[in-house]
Amino acid sequence: MTSIKLLSITALLCISGLAVQAADKPALETNNCAATGNLRGDAQAGQDVHLEHCAECHGYDGKAEVIVMHMDEPPHDQTDVEYMKKLNDQFLYLAICKGGEAIGKSLVMPGWGDLLTDQEIRDLVAWIRTFSET
Repeated sequence: MTSIKLLSITALLCISGLAVQAADKPALETNNCAATGNLRGDAQAGQDVHLEHCAECHGYDGKAEVIVMHMDEPPHDQTDVEYMKKLNDQFLYLAICKGGEAIGKSLVMPGWGDLLTDQEIRDLVAWIRTFSET
């Protein structure tokens, strides 16, 4: 009986370890940017990701009122409620994960799926939604 409990605990620890490892892997590797379920994570955590990777082109407040030399036109204003209502969370997730070209937008927007985890992208989707409250 004790050996069965020990085996169960060992199996649980192994499974938990695999889950932690998967959470640390980039989204492109874990789900090939095909996320499912609720795609909105923790907006506050997404703010940090946004500041580090997105604000330079999209602006700190999502308004894209920035001048970026390599862009023909700036990204769309993410505070525009009517525009943002047209974009579902799956679209935003894919745009972040695979880049602008994957969604028919600018190829200048890089895909972040080889750097950001699934959870970081979900957090970022939640943060982006705060700009338009959609």
